[in-house]
Amino acid sequence: MRFVQIETLPTGRALVDIDKLTHAVPQETGMRLFLGAQHLDVPHTLDELENVLAGRERGDDGEQSGAGFGMRGGKWV
Repeated sequence: MRFVQIETLPTGRALVDIDKLTHAVPQETGMRLFLGAQHLDVPHTLDELENVLAGRERGDDGEQSGAGFGMRGGKWV
């Protein structure tokens, strides 16, 4: 089981087991996540949802990502 804390609609937060996520459907104000026989409405676009489920910041556009690499002393390591 892999749990992620996620914002929900209308307002709130939920702890979600992402292994149970079967599919997501776009809605007017975000996405509807289907977790087995249950569903959960979240205020995320598909890109934002992908970031949240991966443990990144919601609005991460990948520009600051280093794919495991980082700067140390002005050099890539």
